[in-house]
Amino acid sequence: MDDTELTQRVAAATHENPMKLITREFMRDPYPTLRLIQRLSPAVPVINNGFRMWVVTRYDDVHTILADPELGKDLVGRRRQVVPQSMIRPERKARFAPESRRSVLDRDGADHHRLRTVLGPMFSPGRLTDYRLRLERVADRLADGFCAGARIDAVDQFARPFSATFASELLGIPEGERDGFPVWETEMLTAPTIERIEAGGRLLYEFALRMVEFKRAEPGDDLFTWLLSLHDDEGRIDADELASTIIMLTVAASEPTVAIGNGLLLLLSRPEELAKARALDYQGCVDEILRFESPFRMLPPRFFDRPLELGEVTLAPGELILLSVASANRDPRRFPDPDRFDVARTGRGHLGFGFGTHRCMGAQLGRMATEIGLRALLDRFPGSTLRIPAQDAEWRLGTFLRRLDNLPITLAR
Repeated sequence: MDDTELTQRVAAATHENPMKLITREFMRDPYPTLRLIQRLSPAVPVINNGFRMWVVTRYDDVHTILADPELGKDLVGRRRQVVPQSMIRPERKARFAPESRRSVLDRDGADHHRLRTVLGPMFSPGRLTDYRLRLERVADRLADGFCAGARIDAVDQFARPFSATFASELLGIPEGERDGFPVWETEMLTAPTIERIEAGGRLLYEFALRMVEFKRAEPGDDLFTWLLSLHDDEGRIDADELASTIIMLTVAASEPTVAIGNGLLLLLSRPEELAKARALDYQGCVDEILRFESPFRMLPPRFFDRPLELGEVTLAPGELILLSVASANRDPRRFPDPDRFDVARTGRGHLGFGFGTHRCMGAQLGRMATEIGLRALLDRFPGSTLRIPAQDAEWRLGTFLRRLDNLPITLAR
């Protein structure tokens, strides 16, 4: 699709006739579309999952909205007030059990603050030191299993098992349950059909309920057992919050898969940047990866109970808002020469972890896991190369995530 046709589509989008955003072209490379929206309008109505949503793409707007304490996220709690006005095609709406969406990610106000306070000890300095040691052990074990000259899929054989193994050990997932959750998480977040998205969400919820019963029968020194004690012994979280938090942690602990895959693609396709990253001992490199190839194209939808004015566009109360961190992180008004990947830039100020009250609680852990994963593979096999041109990399479908489907590489010392 050329710029003229794309410009016409953006210009023709209206409240009553929103633009179809998710196309094959957008999945392959979202940046031309996002760049055009960013240039033409502060907010454009699109149709997504059967709803009208407004895409916001400019850094200052995204940053300001995320910083606003009145920004709402609890669509389950407000589904009767907010959802009906934006629903256009009900048959395209993915449905999940409301009980599975009661974690800190899905709450507002006092409940959100309470859950962040309850979960805060998971990310204390002492815990993070322990996590680093665990991550390094897992990464080294995986790298030990490879040899120079091996042709591997770096996503399927390294990034995904690295994240899944760490998650399993940290959370206390038994051996018999370790193969399923990475598949269900991927399906829920990126599957191309409503049926598969819903199935992934349902299987994760059933998994969470099994984990509750398993930890009651066989408690361990792990985070799921600790969460269960917050419910059973202390009464600080209810049953729905317990199951939802198990789902949230299972998904979140798997997410370094995305950043490691994206980082390997960026660094192996740019040898000069890889050399700079090694010289910097990878410090700051992860933030530039997250800025340049944000794992989230869009954050899950938000809303306000009041009108929102963005330049010449005014959104009515309750309109669903998609904040594009991928676009904001390449806004030339915030990042000079934003389409150039430069590990020396460090990416400071990027919104890959969000901002404001809902900023990712595990940002430091995610950054650490990505750095350790990249270092383990790239330092062990410094001569590794891509087996495909970078532009031929395959990206999974899905509105929110920018996730590689696979990454064929040849390992070399």
